Amino acid sequence: MTSPNSSTSSSEGGFRYLGIAASLAAALLAALCLLSIKVKWFSDLPDYAPLLAYQLEKLDRSVGFDTVFVGDSSLGNAIDTETFDRLTGRRSANLALTGLFGYAGSYNMLRRAVETEPGLRTVVIMQAADMMSRTDDLRGYVLSTPRVLDPEIPEALRWPVAEAWVGELLDWQTLKLAIRAPLLRLLSRPVRDIVIENDYVKQASSRAPFGPVLQAKDVVPGKLDFLRRIAELCQARNLTCVYAHGPLAAELLDRSHGFFQAADPLIESTGLPLAAPEPVPLADDQIGDTQNHAAPNEKAAMTAFYATMLRPFIDADGWKPKEQTARTAVQPKP
Repeated sequence: MTSPNSSTSSSEGGFRYLGIAASLAAALLAALCLLSIKVKWFSDLPDYAPLLAYQLEKLDRSVGFDTVFVGDSSLGNAIDTETFDRLTGRRSANLALTGLFGYAGSYNMLRRAVETEPGLRTVVIMQAADMMSRTDDLRGYVLSTPRVLDPEIPEALRWPVAEAWVGELLDWQTLKLAIRAPLLRLLSRPVRDIVIENDYVKQASSRAPFGPVLQAKDVVPGKLDFLRRIAELCQARNLTCVYAHGPLAAELLDRSHGFFQAADPLIESTGLPLAAPEPVPLADDQIGDTQNHAAPNEKAAMTAFYATMLRPFIDADGWKPKEQTARTAVQPKP
C-alpha cells in the first residue's frame, strides 16, 4: 500500500524532472537562436552576409567620400565608382546590397554612411525597377540594422519589426545553416561564399528567365515606410538625395509604362526627387544575368549614362525641396 507521503514525493519528483526538461529545452532554443544570430551577422553562409560585410568594410576603411550610392544588385552591376568619380570630379562609394534588403537596407546603409563620413553631400538611391512591386522590407531591416534596439523606428513599425526579429531568429533554414557551417569547417570543406568582381558579386554564367511584365496593379502602396525615413534623414542632414530606377530589359520596359506611371508619384510623395521617370532600357546585348543587371562589360558605359542623368543633383550644394529640384523629363537612350 502506497503512503500519502510517497505519492507526494513522486509528484514533486515528476514536476522537478519536467522543470529540468523545460529548462534544457529553453536553453537549447536560446543556443540555436544565438547560432542563428552568428550566421546572419558574423558568418559567411548566406550570400547576403559576406556582401554586407564587404560593403561595411568600405565604411570602416573610408578615406573620405562626398557621394554615396545605396541600393541593390541593379546598382551594384550598373555603377563603377572609379568611372563615376573621373567623370564627375566626386569621391564616391557604392554600398549596393541585394534586393532582399529592399528600401530598409538602403536606409540602414545610409545611416551608417552619414555617421562615418561627415563630408557626405550627395546620396543616390538606386533600386531594382520592380522594387515597388515587392513585399515589405522588414526582413531587410533586421538583417542590416546597426542597432538591435532602435529608438529611431516609428512606433507603427515597432511591433512588425519585433515579429520580423522573432521570425528570423527561429527560421529553420538559418538554424540548419548554423549547424552545417561548423561541420563543414571541421571537415575542411569550403563554406559557400561569394566572388567579388569589379566591386560587386560576380554575375552568373547564364541569364535567368525574365519575370512578368510590370503592371500598375503590381505597385505596393504600403512599401514607402523606409523610403520616407531616407528622405527625412536627407533633409535632417541637408543632403542632396535622388532616387534613380535601376536599368531594365528594354523588351519588358516597353510593356511596363503603366507601372512606372503608378509608382513614380508614390516615390515622389516621400520628398525624394526622381532622376528620370523610367529605368534605363537595356538592349539584349547589354543585359547581364538578370533583367535588372547590366552586363559586366557594359558597366562603365552604364555609369557614364547615369553620371549624365544625375548631373543636376551632383552639382547641387544641398538638399532642395522636390518642387525646386531639376528632373529629367525625357528618358534618353543609352
